[in-house]
Amino acid sequence: MKNVLKSLEPEELKKYKTRFSSQFKRWSDLKSNRDTFNAVRNTLSSDQKGLCAYCEMSLHQTNRSVDHFIPRGQSTPEKNYDLDWQNMLAICLPPGGLNDDDLQNLQLPHNSPCCGKKKDNISDGQLLNPLELPTLRLFEFSSKDGEIRPDKNACMLVGIPVESAQFTIEILGLNVPRLKDQRLVVIEEITKELDDETIDINDLEEKLAAEYFGDDTTNWPRFFTTIRWILGAGAERHLSNIYYSG
Repeated sequence: MKNVLKSLEPEELKKYKTRFSSQFKRWSDLKSNRDTFNAVRNTLSSDQKGLCAYCEMSLHQTNRSVDHFIPRGQSTPEKNYDLDWQNMLAICLPPGGLNDDDLQNLQLPHNSPCCGKKKDNISDGQLLNPLELPTLRLFEFSSKDGEIRPDKNACMLVGIPVESAQFTIEILGLNVPRLKDQRLVVIEEITKELDDETIDINDLEEKLAAEYFGDDTTNWPRFFTTIRWILGAGAERHLSNIYYSG
């Protein structure tokens, strides 16, 4: 889970809200307007550089959805969270955290959801909002099983309670087995690449960071934060060089 920067509200959404300004329109109403709905989904995915806002799996046309951080059930005519652009995030479809092969597997255990399905209608002051996170990495990972954990030092540095980071992991189900397994594959692959003793480790970390993260003009690789953690200082130098801001 990483910081998410949002672009300006899509013109289609602005026009939709202006057209129905005298009516209390819900998300279900907007979804019937395909142009507006697609503009929202496409802009969110582009803003997030193709990653689910919670688990950081890659988003595709067939496995993406829109999550309202503050549940739509809290909407009122005075404050309509359904249509609030700043309340929308692109996430993976339930049960979440699926790779391309999983999408074809109807036998997947839907009793271990993650991301939006796990969060469901929960809104709590402890739950971290990707739109309000610092650009600093707040999480670390186990090289034994791919588990995500709060980085206590990083949380303290930016004034985020470690308990809130742990609560977020639990509420979003970010340690369901399939996510841990897939993170572990990434960790092991990069660890093998770091075994090249012909290159100084600092240079190698930065070289690999450049290969994985590019120049910030294309989509991020899945598990961005996991890769950032493995590559350590080299990743931070490269991200600084490309003026990474979220």
